[in-house]
Order: sequence, then C-alpha cells, then structure tokens
Amino acid sequence: MVDTTSIRPLDELEVLTEAELEHIIEKEPANADNARYTLGRLQIEGTFPEAVPRNEKKGINWIKTAVKNGNMPATEFKVYYDIRFARAPDLKKIEQTLHFIAEKGNSTRAYNTLAEFAHA
Repeated sequence: MVDTTSIRPLDELEVLTEAELEHIIEKEPANADNARYTLGRLQIEGTFPEAVPRNEKKGINWIKTAVKNGNMPATEFKVYYDIRFARAPDLKKIEQTLHFIAEKGNSTRAYNTLAEFAHA
C-alpha cells in the first residue's frame, strides 16, 4: 500500500534537477512515475536547460515508462505529443486514449479534443 502522505506534488518535482529526479525515481516508489513524467516532459520541452538538459529521445523514453505504469499525466502528455509530432498518427489509438483520459482522468482537455474530432 502506498503512503499517500509521501506523494510529492508535480509543481515540487518541476523545480528539481535531472539528478534529483533520477534519485526520486530510484528511491521513492510512490513518486517514481510522477518523477518520470516530469523528467521526460522537461527533457522534451527544454524549458529549464540549466537543471534538466533538453534530450527529446530520453524524455520520450521516460514518458513511455510512466505511461506503461498507468501515470495519467504522462498518458495525457503522450497522446498530445503523438497528435502533434507522430509521423503517421494512429487516430484510432489516439481516440481510445483520449476517451480513457477523459473518463478515468476527468480531463476537460481530452473531452474538448474528442468534441473537436467529432465535429471534424
């Protein structure tokens, strides 16, 4: 059972360095997937290069691992990444993932995207 008092909020993770996030991934199972998501997103976006150097390939791998483990923020990030950057997007898979995010993650962004798909 996960001790919910030890779960760090995402905004706390966003200010850490790459080494600090990797330490959390190794040593704090309750925070590992949120740290994977945060590290991956920061590496992909390159918004804080002094703390987390930009590395899209490593970032995608961190995101994919967090998605495999059921992390909802990583799943949502990945689907929108695929919509924008996939060479041959799998629209059926994207739509299924959006439904999952909308229903399980209660994401208004996913609901809006689904509505736009239905309207197109």
